[in-house]
Amino acid sequence: MPYPVRYSTRSYSEYEKILDYVSENFGMAVAAKVDMYFEEVIDQIAINPKLFPYSDKKKNLRRCVISPQTTLYYRFTGEYVELASFRGNKMNPETLGL
Repeated sequence: MPYPVRYSTRSYSEYEKILDYVSENFGMAVAAKVDMYFEEVIDQIAINPKLFPYSDKKKNLRRCVISPQTTLYYRFTGEYVELASFRGNKMNPETLGL
C-alpha cells in the first residue's frame, strides 16, 4: 500500500515552474508528458520510499534524478513521503537551502 505524498510549499511552487517552463517552450503536449512521467516517479516513491539513496549533501533527504534536467529531493517520515524540492541539475548545489 502506497504511503501518502505531501508537497512542501517550495516543491509545489518549483513543480509548477517546471511545468510552466516546459509548456511555454515546448508546448502543452510535452508538458503533459513531463507531468505524467513525474507523477509516475512520485507514485513509485510512494510505494517504496527507500528506492533512492540519501543525498550526499543533506543526510535526511533522499535524491532522485528524475531527468537529466531535474532532481527531486524528498524525505520519508515513516508515515508519509514529503517532497522537499525539485531542482535543476545545472543549479549551484550550495543554493539548495533545505
